[in-house]
Amino acid sequence: MLYGMDDEEEYDYEDNLSLMNKPKLNIKKVIIVVAIILAGILIIFSSFSVSYKIMNKSNENNFSMINNEENLDNNEVIDREDEVEIEQDKLAIIQNNNKKDEKVYEGNHVQIAEHNVENLEVKMVPVYNPDGHQIIKDIYTSEEKQVYLTFDDGPSKDITPQILDILKESDVKATFFVLGARVDLYPSTLKREYDEGHYIANHGYSHIYSQIYQNIDTVFQEYNDCEVSIKRALNNEDYNSYLFRFPGGSSGGRYSSVKAEARELLLSRGIAFTNWNCLTGDAENKKTKEACMEEMINTRAGQNSIVLLMHDANDKQQTVDALPEIIQYYKNEGYTFKTFYEVFK
Repeated sequence: MLYGMDDEEEYDYEDNLSLMNKPKLNIKKVIIVVAIILAGILIIFSSFSVSYKIMNKSNENNFSMINNEENLDNNEVIDREDEVEIEQDKLAIIQNNNKKDEKVYEGNHVQIAEHNVENLEVKMVPVYNPDGHQIIKDIYTSEEKQVYLTFDDGPSKDITPQILDILKESDVKATFFVLGARVDLYPSTLKREYDEGHYIANHGYSHIYSQIYQNIDTVFQEYNDCEVSIKRALNNEDYNSYLFRFPGGSSGGRYSSVKAEARELLLSRGIAFTNWNCLTGDAENKKTKEACMEEMINTRAGQNSIVLLMHDANDKQQTVDALPEIIQYYKNEGYTFKTFYEVFK
């Protein structure tokens, strides 16, 4: 016990000493601790918040990705549907165009078929007929009202095209007994004759009597040379006329003996020949259209089956002038117009 203090004081002193010795609360430390705790809480809260946001964002992203994938899938489906529709449209267009093409093709096919039918004669080629000569002979005695329009000595530059125009306009076919030398000069005219359905027959090459009728071999050579010219003009090696008209006729005159031998030679080679039983007299250059008509009517002499002789050399304008009336005459009489395709077919 300390000096001057009673027990109570001593007691108080000790108590005070105890209180003095008792640790004192450090406010600064408390504040620091509290601050640290609060900071820790804030950090934890912030971390949780950030984590929540991240998770939420992640979920949103995942959800968005899912939606986007679904959208992509939907878009792909839509794209596929569009593609299908486009393909269907393309297919429909193709099918429609095909139908149009089929219609066009069918239309063209019909037109081609009609054209071929219409021009069937154009592509005809004479076919060898062993009875051809006899059939031709029988024409002259037939009671049928038929007329064979025949033209000698062409083709020519000016007259033959006019004759072809008239025949085409009248829808009538004829037979052209052509000269090889003239064919060589005007092959395109010969080709037109053939293309328009007329029969191309043989009248020799030169029409020079002294050259043709030297002997039977020269007659046959004239025939062959003309055939070569025809083939060349038509560009058709398969074309054979099988029909010859002797210049000046198949008999009579100063060359009658050569003609007789030549007839036998031609027949032995499968070549027929023919003359005429009616004519316009256009061989006379000064003859008028009216005179040609009169000559034709007179030489017909009541015959029903007619092989009419005319010419399409370049000095036969009267033939061109008379031809429309000649055609109309036979049409009015009820005649059928024929060519020698009737024999060699």
